Amino acid sequence: MFAMSRAFYLPYMSRIVVIGGGVIGCAVAERLSLDRHQVTLLERDQLGGRASGAAAGELSPASQSGEESLAMFPELVARIEKDSAMNVEYRVQQGLKPAFTESEATSLKTQSGRWLDPAECGTIEPALTRDIVGALLLEHAHLTPPRFVHALARAAAAHGAEICEGTPATGFKLEGNEVRRVRTSTREIAADWVVIAAGPWTREVASSAGIDVDVRPQRGQLAALDPGSLVLRRSVFWSTGYLVPKGDGTIIAGGTEEDSGFDDRPTLDGIASLLDLARRLVPGLASASLQRVWAGLRPVTSDGDPIVAPTYVHNLIVATGHHRKGILLAPIAAATVAGLIGPSAG
Repeated sequence: MFAMSRAFYLPYMSRIVVIGGGVIGCAVAERLSLDRHQVTLLERDQLGGRASGAAAGELSPASQSGEESLAMFPELVARIEKDSAMNVEYRVQQGLKPAFTESEATSLKTQSGRWLDPAECGTIEPALTRDIVGALLLEHAHLTPPRFVHALARAAAAHGAEICEGTPATGFKLEGNEVRRVRTSTREIAADWVVIAAGPWTREVASSAGIDVDVRPQRGQLAALDPGSLVLRRSVFWSTGYLVPKGDGTIIAGGTEEDSGFDDRPTLDGIASLLDLARRLVPGLASASLQRVWAGLRPVTSDGDPIVAPTYVHNLIVATGHHRKGILLAPIAAATVAGLIGPSAG
């Protein structure tokens, strides 16, 4: 991981180029445009077209930063739904973490939530396997990731941001130790600040400015199941994956963690592991039909921690490495970037 720059920062800047149209980039663009900065967002393909659009949308915090970010969602969702005229389908719901062994039960009982014995599990979630010693009942939140990403972008645009799809950043014009312009295939964009939020491609983009970012892709595969008459009311989480019931009646099974390079194609082995997990957690899903399969490339760092920090190039910030928690951590990542840049003078 690169070290943070200790250079002096001006209290505000106005022209900001955000590179990457996934959930982190769009959340940053929304927050900075709300702060009245002049924001241009560059996305080489389509908004939310990679890992953000492929996510299941469950918001289950497992850290202090996750808890802090989750607490920001009600206000953020209300704001972007108003500004974008879109419904991101955010809701708070219950989830279950089952234990198949006494050792797993002992570990789960140290976590926040209410412990249920097997009989209580069967009462509140009849579809759940009976082959458990109990489960932890917890509250978490859920939304629809493609809607969330597009709502963030539309809200940013409503505040004056320029959203450019199909526009990759091809390089930078540096003067001294600062980026002055961001190059695309059709123009150069003047920049007082640049934020690279390009997921696992952040390393490639940042290398054009002489910065090495400790991030790599990790493939996560998912499957959408049509459960037929089976009803699953709550999300079910286990160590190797999860089941998330969606508003349209489907159940999303996810998600693998594979070091596959930049290969984002689903595989037989990966999907088979998800189906095996689904049958183990909810035996009745053995008769479900497979609706579709897909995969996304999540950005992961060597130590597992996200990078949201300035770099040796004084006005260049990197925001990446959020792995499978990108949706959850987007609000706090955007707030962190906004804090580094400061308020607009406008």
